[in-house]
Formats: sequence, structure tokens, C-alpha cells
Amino acid sequence: MNLIDSEGKPRWGRFDTLPSAINWQQYDARTHMGARRPQWLKTFLFKHFDFYGVVGAGFEFGCGMVRLGLVNSTFAYLHSESTGLRRVQFDFPLDVGFLSDYKPLGTSEWTHPFKANHRVTSVRTASGRALQFQFGDDFHGSVELNCSEADTLALNTPVSNTGFAYAQKTSGGPVSGHVCSHGQVFDVRPETDGSYHDWTAGFLRRDTFWNWACASGRTSSNGPMLSVNLARGVNETSAHENVLWVDGKLSELPLVWFEYDRDQVMKPWHVYSSCGAVDLTFTPIGHIDDHRNLWVLASRFNQCFGVFNGTVRALGGDETHRIDGLKGWCEDHYARW
Repeated sequence: MNLIDSEGKPRWGRFDTLPSAINWQQYDARTHMGARRPQWLKTFLFKHFDFYGVVGAGFEFGCGMVRLGLVNSTFAYLHSESTGLRRVQFDFPLDVGFLSDYKPLGTSEWTHPFKANHRVTSVRTASGRALQFQFGDDFHGSVELNCSEADTLALNTPVSNTGFAYAQKTSGGPVSGHVCSHGQVFDVRPETDGSYHDWTAGFLRRDTFWNWACASGRTSSNGPMLSVNLARGVNETSAHENVLWVDGKLSELPLVWFEYDRDQVMKPWHVYSSCGAVDLTFTPIGHIDDHRNLWVLASRFNQCFGVFNGTVRALGGDETHRIDGLKGWCEDHYARW
């Protein structure tokens, strides 16, 4: 089953079985007034990003590939108590260096057009997600996330009357691997460390905004592996991506509010639901940002990493889970693309 049917229409809702392909070239793209967009324009309107995150004892790591149509951007960062923050980012026009099969179970890769030892590869299978990256001789590593197709969050929702947003989120399962920076090796421990993978594709709004939060890991040696994914924005109608994984099993969470100081994102955040099922305080310990206004393209991106404290309870569930001390991310992101 492809995401786009033979008439050019997207399939909507949550998916128990992942689509075979995001065949965006077959999408019947329209303007707000219903006129068909030319085929060549779809290349510039289609957006895609592939992000991996790991939070462990003493370090936080992220790596992503972003396709914006006019440009593509690949980045990675590592923050540790011993070394501080290290970040790399490369931007190239169009799809230079970037290649993807746009299959939920498939492969994406980026290679620097002039530096042979700069590359990123993402492989998605029914049982896991695997990242391999290298940025020169002293920043490299690999990460593997275990998951099941049945407990992967996969949904597709309308975006205004012009597009769609397919979101595929994986978290809450064992993660392994390592990250090496300046000769120091940070081992990823499957028994305690948290992880997250986001694979999103679609025809998003020209001006897009979202908040996102994720907490992942184990609060005690005998406690369950917990992971929380919360967001507002992007998925606008009929469905949302707020879920809880307990030892890899997926449950629903309600809609949430994000309260934070947009001018001082390193102050504490409050993420909560009106019904009380979600009540989390997030305290940042570091962040990366990208604030650029190029008129045609613009970004006001703040991704904070830090510590969550509070409680979550799945919809219809009886058990309240303490999130005290779990590490993760909160994000404030506006993009014109």
C-alpha cells in the first residue's frame, strides 16, 4: 500500500501497517483555490526530515537530515558534561549530497560532495532503525533502535487544503551503539538510555510551526522503559501524535499545552493536558538553535535538551507513571520553506 492512491489522494489516519512508499510524485497537489500545481513544482514543495536522538548518562546526541526542496541540511551534535557542546551542520542546494527512497522501511543517506569522510546513513526495517554517521576522523558513531512495526506511531493528516503530513515516530525500545568525539567514546546502554527517531514527509504549510517534547529512558533499574512523545502543530486535524511507550508498547495520550518563554527557552517549560493525564516540567541543560531569515526561506529553531519531572497516564489507563529525572528534548520551531 502506497501512501498516495491511484487517484493522487493521500490515505488518512493511523496505520497499523506502514505504507510501502511515500510516493509524493503521484500526489494531486493543488493550490488553495483548487488549481493543479505543475509536476516540476512538487520537487520544491515536498519536505522531509529524518532525526535520531539519544540521551544517556552524561551525554545528549542528535543527528538529522532535512530536505527543504530549495536546500538540504544535515547536522549532528553531542553535548556532554566533560566536553560541552559540539555541533556540525552542512547546507547544500536542492538535493546535492542527499538521497532517499522515501520508503518508511528503507534507506536515506547523505554524503558531502567534497569530503569523502563526511557521510550519514539511515536504515529503517520492521524491527529497528539504524544510524551510521561520520563527520571527519574525530566525530563518528552508530546507533541502533529496536522497535516493532505494530508499536510504531505512523499517521497521515491533512495540511490545510493543499497538503499532507506523514509522521513516523519510534521510541521506547532498547537502544545500543556509541558516539565518538575527539577520541572520547560515549557508549549507549540499552538497559537505561533513551532514544527517539522521527521520519516525517509531506507537503507542509509554507509557514509551519510546531512544539515537540520527548522524554525517554528508565527512571530506576527495576522500572519500565518509558518514552513520551508530545506535540502541537503540523498534524492539524482529526488525529495527533501524543503517545506513551511502556517497554515499547504504544498507548494514547491526550492533547497538550506548551507553556514556555519563547525569548528565553532555557527557562523551565510546562507541558500539560487539561485533563491532568499529562503534567510535566522540563528543565533545559543545553540547546541548539538556527535563526535565519532569508525571506524566501526562514527558520527560528530551538531544540533544548534537558530533564523532565512529573507524571503521565495513558488515556483509559489506571496507572500513573512517574517521569522524574528522565532526559529528553523540547522544541520550538517556526519554518518558512
